[in-house]
Amino acid sequence: MSEYSQLCRFLDKSFLSPSQEWMIESKGTHKPQKVQLDKTGRRNIVSALYRFDLDVTEFLPFFNKSDESPEGLRKFCDYVLLVDLNGKPYVFLIEMKRGASADAEKQLKASQTFMEYIYSSAERLHEDFGDEPFNRNNIVTRKVKLKECKSSKLLTKGRGTVDKTQEFITFNSVGIFPIARFLD
Repeated sequence: MSEYSQLCRFLDKSFLSPSQEWMIESKGTHKPQKVQLDKTGRRNIVSALYRFDLDVTEFLPFFNKSDESPEGLRKFCDYVLLVDLNGKPYVFLIEMKRGASADAEKQLKASQTFMEYIYSSAERLHEDFGDEPFNRNNIVTRKVKLKECKSSKLLTKGRGTVDKTQEFITFNSVGIFPIARFLD
C-alpha cells in the first residue's frame, strides 16, 4: 500500500473537504475566496482534499483552548491536499490569504508538525504491528501560501514556473490552483 493510500486511510473521512474541486475560505465580511483545483497538465493525478477547520469540528481536543493556552498552539493551515502521481506521494499544506500573510508560515509549520505525527504513527504501526511499510522520505511536502490575486495580468511574468526549492511557496492565484506546476 502506498504512502498516499495509508495517509488517506489514517485521516478520518469526516475531514474530507465537502468539495474536492474547490478550496473556499470565508472569514469576516469579505466575499469568500474560492480557488479551483486544476489537475490539467499531468495525467494520473489522484488527490484527496482535507479541511481541518477548528471553528467547525474539533480535531485537536487534547490541546488547551482556554486563555491560558500558549499563543499559536492551535494554529493550522486551511487545507491539506494529498496527491499521488504514479505512486509518488505529495502533501500540500495550503494556507489561503487575502492580504498580509504574516501568520501563514506559522500555520504551515504547525500543520507540518501535525503531519509528522501522522507519519510517526504510520511507522509505529509497521514496526509494532506489522502494518504496511511507510517511508516518510518518499513524501514530497509543499507548504503553500495561496494569495488571492484580482488580476491575471499580474501573473503573466514567470507564469509557468513555481520555485519548488523554497520552504514556503507563495502562489498568487486568480481562482485556480494548478497542481501540476507544484509536482516534480
